[in-house]
Amino acid sequence: MQEAQRRLRDSIESYNAFIPEVELEKIKRFESTSVGLSQKIADEEVNKANLENLLKDTRATQINPLVFWKFFSAEQKRLRLEANQLRKEISATNENMVSDNEALSKVRSDLSSAKKRISEHECFDLSEAETQLAAIQPKARQTASELAVARAELERIEEKIRPHSQELDRLKSELETFNSDIAKADRLDRDLTAAENSYERAMIHQECEEKFGSGSPRHVINDRRGKIRRLENNIPKLERRIRDELKKLDRKISHLVIDGNNVCYEGQSFIGLRGISALLEALGDRFKVTVVFDASIRAMLKSDSQGIEKVLGPKAATHVAPTKTAADEYLLKLAGKDQSVFILSNDRFAEYHDYDVVKSRRVLRFLIADGKLMANELDISISF
Repeated sequence: MQEAQRRLRDSIESYNAFIPEVELEKIKRFESTSVGLSQKIADEEVNKANLENLLKDTRATQINPLVFWKFFSAEQKRLRLEANQLRKEISATNENMVSDNEALSKVRSDLSSAKKRISEHECFDLSEAETQLAAIQPKARQTASELAVARAELERIEEKIRPHSQELDRLKSELETFNSDIAKADRLDRDLTAAENSYERAMIHQECEEKFGSGSPRHVINDRRGKIRRLENNIPKLERRIRDELKKLDRKISHLVIDGNNVCYEGQSFIGLRGISALLEALGDRFKVTVVFDASIRAMLKSDSQGIEKVLGPKAATHVAPTKTAADEYLLKLAGKDQSVFILSNDRFAEYHDYDVVKSRRVLRFLIADGKLMANELDISISF
């Protein structure tokens, strides 16, 4: 889009700066120069032909050098001088023709370009170009803004993933090194078996000691195999961690619906609104937040709906389910089918398996322990 804007601006500026009268005057000069050069070249071709005919006639009257008693006569000397002069004139004429043909080619090219500019100017629709530029500018600004957001998001993802990917690269590099060590130690072990005397065996043990810090190839092989087994066990775990982190980072959440009663308990202990308040503070304005409570919350907090809303403040929309009804179905219905709306709850909602939010696994889990609320899927770990 920026390139398109640049081209449109350049076209408009060129159109406005273009003076047809000046270009037409150039065309006249180019045409006149072209005619003059064409005539000059034609004259040069005639002159060259005449010179070549004269040279031909002169050479015809020259004597063969073998007839030496006539070759050195005054007449023959004159003819040879005349022939040399004709050849020089022909050479000079050829050079002039080459130069003039190059000049004619350039003039014709300049003439063609000038005519093309006149034609393009006449065909250019200034109004259409200005309309296109006006239309593309807001789109370009919007795209630039979106690109800046995308770059920031990419940087956030890279910052989160970079330590894991670096560790994965390190483990894979170690794996390659250990496999290489096994291959080298295996070669030494074969050499040891094939050694013909104690001196050769001692030299092999010494080489192994210098390379691996151990003189026993079998010991090196067994050591490296053990390390490889540990790496082969750890690498898939780290790759899975990276996939999980990427999946988490790629998740788009526009609206989080919180199971309020769930967050009011640490194990079996009722902690009131402390956990929810801390969670709302940590979430900030990342996305829209709604908290839904069972009707029982009023009695547990010894407060009414307005009192609960006042404690939680404006960071979330707060709702209390009608008396004698559970909040579960309200949570599920609020989430609906919008794939960017998620529920934060530790309930499994097994009896509500037909709801889209359950089927699409848009229910996020959390843990409250030791005065901390941890929601890994939201990348949150806070004390309260």
